[in-house]
Amino acid sequence: MTRNSILKYILPLLLLYSLKTTAYFDPDSISFDSLRVASYVEGPHVKYLSSNRVEAFYIAHDSLRNKTKIIRKYFRYKNDTIRFNGFAGNDHSEYIIPRRIKPQSGLIQSDGRIAVFGDIHGQFNSMIAMLRYNKIIDENNNWLWSNGQVVFTGDIFDRGDKVTECLWLLFKLKIQAQKEGGDVHLLLGNHEMMALLFDNRYVDEKYIHAAHAYKYHYSHFFGPHTVMGKWLRSLNTLIRINKLLFVHGGLSPKLMEKKLSIKKINQKMRYHINNYTQLEDTTLVDIFLYSESPLWYRGYLSRTEKYSRISLKEVVETLDFYESIVIIFGHTPVAKVYPFYSFKLIAMDVPIGDPKYIDQGLLIDNQMYYRIFAHKEKERIK
Repeated sequence: MTRNSILKYILPLLLLYSLKTTAYFDPDSISFDSLRVASYVEGPHVKYLSSNRVEAFYIAHDSLRNKTKIIRKYFRYKNDTIRFNGFAGNDHSEYIIPRRIKPQSGLIQSDGRIAVFGDIHGQFNSMIAMLRYNKIIDENNNWLWSNGQVVFTGDIFDRGDKVTECLWLLFKLKIQAQKEGGDVHLLLGNHEMMALLFDNRYVDEKYIHAAHAYKYHYSHFFGPHTVMGKWLRSLNTLIRINKLLFVHGGLSPKLMEKKLSIKKINQKMRYHINNYTQLEDTTLVDIFLYSESPLWYRGYLSRTEKYSRISLKEVVETLDFYESIVIIFGHTPVAKVYPFYSFKLIAMDVPIGDPKYIDQGLLIDNQMYYRIFAHKEKERIK
């Protein structure tokens, strides 16, 4: 690749995300009318300070007094895990902070049931309602589902105002599920990428205000030295459970030309996210950071100026390459969870929390597929 080609890819990112970009990174350059922001308690956010010490903090805003304060506590490791209870506002949840967070394999074998949920976008109440109604968690939001597997197809971030609560719940449930032989899988979505790469176009006003109060950009809450930041950077882009393939956006024909394994796709996405301003290898930038990325691709349901809607033949070729029978994906909104191309694709992104739609997910049990809901019994998908 020529130097000009490299610059074509990298300069837009640098211009948008560089730490030297005043419009994004100088909190004093941003004018807020704090009186317009409703009272909130945001957090906890947890930073690793050393190999044996962390800082946990909240940002609390009182709109009546127009005051914002930071509430901090420090904790030390006595073993490989720190546990503490929420200590600000009405937060009494237990938080479990492992000393180390590592990527997991994208290849999973399981005898348990599988539940799948699409783009949550900070809709915490809708999320827990579906998890509780289907007895995946109990009334105290603890894991109930034995050896079951739960997959969130990405986009926990943005739009809604309970993103932090969603992330911590999934983080806790993953730890609890693994002790029971199950697991919780959060895939990277394009909004996770945006949160890590300083793109706050869809961030709720509450978070912009909280970041400003802490003299942060919102993305700094998820920096590489934070617990959530380490976890997000460890996430997979593509996983296969038995013969079921899960991805946020999709696997474009252009990406498939590279014949990358599941492991390679996950590694290369982490590389591009973790090194986006100083990539040594720029040969795959367009299929990992742009429109044909597994996090951005919409070709399973749509066509654009850059690509046509995917054909059944191309879908079958993808499935054959990954030794799978179906691809389950989010990202592109649909009115209900539904299969097409003879059950070779299943679309998940029903707008959660939108009153025009019924909140729903997908259950795979004994090789049968069901729509699951928060307030009514499951229905078989045929």
